[in-house]
Parts: sequence; C-alpha cells; structure tokens
Amino acid sequence: MRLIHTDGALRLAEAQTTYGIRPADGASASPSSIPSSSVIKSEGGIPYVSGGVGESERSELKALASQFNLHLLFATQGSGEYLSAVRVNILDARRESVLTAESKGPWFYAQLPPGDYSLEVTPTGPRGQDETQRKDVHLGASGQSRVDFYWKK
Repeated sequence: MRLIHTDGALRLAEAQTTYGIRPADGASASPSSIPSSSVIKSEGGIPYVSGGVGESERSELKALASQFNLHLLFATQGSGEYLSAVRVNILDARRESVLTAESKGPWFYAQLPPGDYSLEVTPTGPRGQDETQRKDVHLGASGQSRVDFYWKK
C-alpha cells in the first residue's frame, strides 16, 4: 500500500512493485527486445523475485534483498559467469513442495516461514542443463540465509 495525492486529498492505493529484467541467456539482445518489467511474484503465499542480469537489475535486487530471508545464487564454477534459467524447487521438512519457480537470473530471493527446507535447483539453459543440485537450509525467525550453487563449465 502507498499514499497518493488526488484532488488535494491523500488516499491509499494498491502498490505493485516492478523491476526491470534483462534476457536470461541472450547478451546481444537489443533494447526493444528486453522485457520492460517483472513483479515480485507469489506461489502459495510465498513471495519471491529473481533476476540480476545486468548492473541496473542487480542494483534493484540488492535494494530488495532485506525483504527476503532466503538468497540463492547460481554461477559457473571458477569462471565468475552467472547462470540464469534455473528451476528452483523448495521443499519443507515434510518433503512437500512449498515453491516451484524458474529463476530469470543468477539471483533468486524468497521469503519463507522459519523452518528447515531442502532446495533442489536445476539449470535449464545450455550450461549445467539437467544437473540438479540439492542443499538443505535452516531459516531462523530473523536474519537471512544465502546458499550458492556452482556448476562446472
């Protein structure tokens, strides 16, 4: 929610946060082919956002980071190259899926209730395709957890 001015009065308005997105795998895309925005999405009441391709988008996501308690990073081992188009599946302690999404860039942020989770991530692009990695993470009542995933070139 946010306050807006109309006819000299303030009123509450629904606010939907939007952020610029760059192509996941195409470094040579022209500005007219770049999608104009992406929203913080939600699945089953779990908000998440992904991206981080390009400097301006990384800056936008850094500004959002404090709103999310789980931060994932996807990269190629030893090269410094980031990966995008990664399928993310987050399972709770009962091994039930609480969130399944595709990351549009190397950063994926989610806001989950405190607890223990299993992360299953699978690149769908040209590098690391179909090589699923699994890691467990504990999310406390406060703070943030960062989990990095690296694939061989």
